[in-house]
Amino acid sequence: MVTITSLSRKSYTIKHKRMTVRAVTAMVEAGTTISSACNLASVERRQYYRWKRVVLGEKDTHPKKAKATQATSVSAITEPVDQDMNPGITGVASTVMYTKLLLGNLRSLHEGRISILAHIENDVMRFLFEYREQGIQVTTKMVRKFVEMLMPDFRLKSKCNEDACIRRFLRQAGYTHRLSTHTAQKKTEETKAAASEFMEYMRRKVEKMCPDHVLNMDQTPIPFSFHSKRTWEKMGARTVHVLASTGETKRATLAATVTMSGELLPPLLIFKGSKNGRIDKNELPTFPQMGFYAVQKKAWMDESMMDVWIEKCLSPWKDTLPLDATPLLILDSFRVHMMGPVVEKIQRLGIEVQHIPGGCTYLCQPIDVGVNRPVKSALEDKWEDWIDAENLSDGNAMTTPSRELIATWVVEAYWMLHTEICKNAWKKKDFEWTL
Repeated sequence: MVTITSLSRKSYTIKHKRMTVRAVTAMVEAGTTISSACNLASVERRQYYRWKRVVLGEKDTHPKKAKATQATSVSAITEPVDQDMNPGITGVASTVMYTKLLLGNLRSLHEGRISILAHIENDVMRFLFEYREQGIQVTTKMVRKFVEMLMPDFRLKSKCNEDACIRRFLRQAGYTHRLSTHTAQKKTEETKAAASEFMEYMRRKVEKMCPDHVLNMDQTPIPFSFHSKRTWEKMGARTVHVLASTGETKRATLAATVTMSGELLPPLLIFKGSKNGRIDKNELPTFPQMGFYAVQKKAWMDESMMDVWIEKCLSPWKDTLPLDATPLLILDSFRVHMMGPVVEKIQRLGIEVQHIPGGCTYLCQPIDVGVNRPVKSALEDKWEDWIDAENLSDGNAMTTPSRELIATWVVEAYWMLHTEICKNAWKKKDFEWTL
């Protein structure tokens, strides 16, 4: 009986090859023989010679296989690619390939077959650059229409084949399909310029202030369920079914406040309900005592809710400060934050109010920069643990957590925030509140 053993070829990254070659070379320079050094590095001698030639751009020094080869040096990464040396690599793709070579992400120096879009590569790259510089989203469909305009024959392919071809071409050119991380009505350059000007003014203002006396407040929506838009499913499945909760639209609003020193003020959680109604009278008093709670007909922050926040959160905090202290409250340009009666009530407490320019909160507002995301991540973990504990495998409908449970999760996630996280929220790169 003959047993056939299949041997699988190993694939090594350029980074691994480069590190191995340098290690063997260092041992040889220290007096070790090449064979011994290769054994210690778990690499065959012929592999060492080949890797040394390909990765570091040195000529093959193997005694029996020395031959004239065109060097591919690392210095060439930052230089234009010679098309005679690399006929299969063109334009932007060549720059991306050599960048990957420098970072050690490639497993092969061959880029594969030339794309049928290679001759219009510069036009497509210019199209993408101009749109993205303006902040305009670019979809595969938009690129396909642009390519069809330049190449009428491209329309002969099916839409699926066209899109697959375009995606391969864009990936080879160093592009990837990303979810947006920020949405704004103004161009990024405008908001960054306004934010930089605002930060220069604020740095001079808070330079000599005590960090305990500078605080920021903002509100963020808190959903009752944290369904992901993605799920693991078997490959080839034509329909991906996801179970939704029965009250997916329910939400609350969290008003969070943090000082420049990393101190947190008690949170205010606003639920949907009527003043002096059943929720207000019967449910809210049973919620955890580590936060404050209120009801509003749409669970929004309005003038009445700002009055509640001033009375329950801000005023008690101000009473703990020295009498001669003049704290500074940073608010965004949300309409209710700029109402005259609201600002006057805050100023009567002896607190100065400063508003962040519109569209700049994602750069300048500490709550947005470094507090909201950790809180919601912790809430998502608690929700997933709750889903596991509900044991939905019995066919039960997926319900939403109760208001009391949401309140418990929020205060736990809020007060578990580390002081350093809250401090770092004031230190976004290029928009630090203190230099």
